[in-house]
Amino acid sequence: MKKHITLTFLFTFLLYTVNIVGQRPQRIISDQIVNYTTDSLVITPTLTSKAIVNPGKGWVLYGKVQEQPKELLELASLGYVRYQWGDIEPSEGIYRWDIIDKDIHEWAKAGKSFAFGVMCANTHSRKFWVSPKWVFDAGAKFDTFELNNPKLNTLEISGTKLVPVFDDSVFMDKLSHFIRALALHYDGNPNIAFIDIRSYGNWGEGHMYPFGKPDISATKFKEHIQIHREAFRKTLLVIAAGKKQEYMPIYDWAVSVRISLRVDGICGNCDGSEVKSSEGKLPAIFELYGDFSMLKDFGWWDGIKDKDGRGFRLDECIEKGKASYCDLSRGKQTGLKLLKSEPELVTKINNRLGYHFVLTEAIFPSLLSSSKPFNISLKWENLGVSRIFIPAKVSFALISTNGSIIQVCDAKASIPDLWKPDTHVNIQDELLFRNVKNGEYILAIGIRQPNDELKPSIKLGVDLKLNNGWYELGFVGVN
Repeated sequence: MKKHITLTFLFTFLLYTVNIVGQRPQRIISDQIVNYTTDSLVITPTLTSKAIVNPGKGWVLYGKVQEQPKELLELASLGYVRYQWGDIEPSEGIYRWDIIDKDIHEWAKAGKSFAFGVMCANTHSRKFWVSPKWVFDAGAKFDTFELNNPKLNTLEISGTKLVPVFDDSVFMDKLSHFIRALALHYDGNPNIAFIDIRSYGNWGEGHMYPFGKPDISATKFKEHIQIHREAFRKTLLVIAAGKKQEYMPIYDWAVSVRISLRVDGICGNCDGSEVKSSEGKLPAIFELYGDFSMLKDFGWWDGIKDKDGRGFRLDECIEKGKASYCDLSRGKQTGLKLLKSEPELVTKINNRLGYHFVLTEAIFPSLLSSSKPFNISLKWENLGVSRIFIPAKVSFALISTNGSIIQVCDAKASIPDLWKPDTHVNIQDELLFRNVKNGEYILAIGIRQPNDELKPSIKLGVDLKLNNGWYELGFVGVN
């Protein structure tokens, strides 16, 4: 005859549905099950309609933390800035790391990761010496370009622009010393999600628009990337992918050596397909062609093509390119305008970017043993467009009725980095909480990063009750 235990608890509210397997005496109070006797519990969580913010994916805000509206800070997972080489190394071997360090620190204080790139040419800049003057004083060659009455004045500033000869031997030598110094200072910094390779082309995008100068060879372009690859061994590197056929094998090679791809120009002249070779291997990053207002004015936001074929809807770009990160209309007030104009779309894309894990069912016994393992059946689904690319593991916690973590047990069969997008996964895991005193507890589940200790940092897209990062599944007895 089976041994049963009666669990009597009054929930203030239940955020999940409990189905009871076996004997079913139960009492309903205010339409909620609060009292039951059973052998097993079946938990079927409700999917949340809220935006879930997680590490390793999500919306990106440009600029300083202090410039961002609080509504955007609540949504975004990452801060991003582009710097100019001349500002970071104003004199040879003299580095202004404090400029970057301050931004990393401020975004970390706000609970966000950070990413950045260092440019050598920039038509946005009011400064002529985007790359340092001392590089050219040492013999590196450069050209100039007159930018007059730019067509997109939201993107470019008129004036005389510096155009380095990007394959010049002196330029490459000075650049390589700078990149090695950059890596010595920042490689492996846990607050940095990725670093862009932005040493070639206008804005570091791997092209010479609008300079009108010839592109460097594929061999020299690869050399720019290789300089970064040899210097950085820990932090993720990212290169802007383009459409130049000669460079296509270089992008494929970059992915093969664990350098990810980004697209700077979606919704305008890009639809996200440029990062196809990184799909399933590395996180892709998207930047809008311009801010939300500009895209709306051009009709591109709604996918209305102009005479040159430009104009793609953002959600279609995300689906095609399987992006993990996307800029939120540069953040600040333009980002807030997008959020207020398209709140449902912003939430939808937030949860589609990268991974988005939901637990659709959990079945486990209501009575556990402290000396023998028990089985738990789980149904997971990844509702994002991509895999997870940061280390993560599923763990279970036994929590006392006063909220204290009694013991944590890691899952063996639930492996998040194997969960493909838009795929259901059925898991049978075996757990054992050793030497736990007899009594009544809460069984909870969470997904942890390596440094999380007892507080999981990866959120699920479900409406289960949260307890210090753990999602409560239900009450159990230990005997």
